[in-house]
Amino acid sequence: MYLPLPSSVLPIVLAVTLLLIGWLGWTGERDPESLWAPGDLSQYHADIAGCAHCHEPFRGVTTAKCVACHTPQWFGDISEATVNAFHQDKIRKGRSCLDCHTEHRGRLGQIVIGETGNPHGEYIFSATGTRSCTDCHAFGSGPGRPTTLLDTEAVKRLHRKGRGAHRTGEFSDCLQCHGTEAK
Repeated sequence: MYLPLPSSVLPIVLAVTLLLIGWLGWTGERDPESLWAPGDLSQYHADIAGCAHCHEPFRGVTTAKCVACHTPQWFGDISEATVNAFHQDKIRKGRSCLDCHTEHRGRLGQIVIGETGNPHGEYIFSATGTRSCTDCHAFGSGPGRPTTLLDTEAVKRLHRKGRGAHRTGEFSDCLQCHGTEAK
């Protein structure tokens, strides 16, 4: 059986509810990052000034917001033709960017999720001074095509620095040797 609250309790419950709503609104407006953000942005999006740049109120991140910055022209300028075509195909099909990408995993966090994650771990870009997988690798077009290690200065520097430990096939897990220093 349901017993209603005594009438003397109702003003207290109402006052506490209003205070809580007021506090959430004030804190959310005054310092939204500390209240709502689940973590720091990656190095790729660190220059974004505010949440509304990527998030729509009550909807979260939308492909429309992503495409506002990552335009077809942008993809064409910064990526290989196959990468550009892949992304444009996904956008045409109405796929969400969040199917493959995530954020708020920290400055050195990966933004690509799933099968295409970085086999070297999250710290490789910081350790090598690179910003993209294509700074060290060439990717074959199509499934089953091999990935080729390029002969770039970043690769040469990494090989020299590791005195053999960083040779091809030997440094897929940096944290095996570097432990906490990589953090």
